[in-house]
Amino acid sequence: MDVLLLVNFLAAYFLLLAAGALSGQRAPFGRMLLGSGIASLSSLILFAPEQTYLIQLAYKIGTAAVIVAATFGWKNKRRIVTAVCWYAALNIALAGAVLLVILQTGTKLLQTANMAVYLRVSPLLLVGLSGGCCLAVELGMRLLERRKPPTETVGLEVQLGDATVHLRAALDTGCHLADPITCLPVLVVSFADAQNRLPQNVREYLSAWFGGQSPGEPPPGVRLRVIPCKTAANHSLLPGFAVGNIGLITPTGILELGRSAVAFAPQSFGSDRYEALYGSDFL
Repeated sequence: MDVLLLVNFLAAYFLLLAAGALSGQRAPFGRMLLGSGIASLSSLILFAPEQTYLIQLAYKIGTAAVIVAATFGWKNKRRIVTAVCWYAALNIALAGAVLLVILQTGTKLLQTANMAVYLRVSPLLLVGLSGGCCLAVELGMRLLERRKPPTETVGLEVQLGDATVHLRAALDTGCHLADPITCLPVLVVSFADAQNRLPQNVREYLSAWFGGQSPGEPPPGVRLRVIPCKTAANHSLLPGFAVGNIGLITPTGILELGRSAVAFAPQSFGSDRYEALYGSDFL
């Protein structure tokens, strides 16, 4: 039993690392140990009396969810589901790899109970295959990251009241915000990234808005727009302003786009190459 627990602990640790990489999450070392420990203990159902199929299925789904939630947290439900699916898929892949080894060698070292599988092979083989699975995922993720095309940005000139603001914008195909009055697509600007480029009165107004204070009247020369924003995580209303014009900066001059409004998001977009996002229907 001690070998069973130790091997399951190490295998779960590697599989959780891989599932986290595939779902875009990194857990602290302490949480990784906690999740691996729960996974190790969950394997003891192998020694329990045979249960009905529904109980076995509920146990497998429930323990997988608990293991992933204990490792990565449960605030983002979508990421939990993604990580659970990857964790389950990697477990199946690992079991398939070990079964392939068994079939190739012709030995009968397989024992199952309550949807738990005990493979009586070398513990080093199981741990090595788990580590190899994690390594393959890490290498694949790194290769995919290297092949990502560089983000193309465009220069935009925004007429905000009496001031002209220059911004760099990147294409986001998932951005479909629209001005509720004109129904035209809206440019989304990160206030955290672009605040130093904004006029002082606009900056102070948005700072009060995002700080939970009463911003008062909009700055002179601009009209407030409240833009509904729906994301995978939540629904919100973004403050924005009607603008005189948004122009695309080209080598031959400014190409007027005639768009009607810009919306401001409080968070940073995480890049020093652009401060705004536009959808595929914007340009």
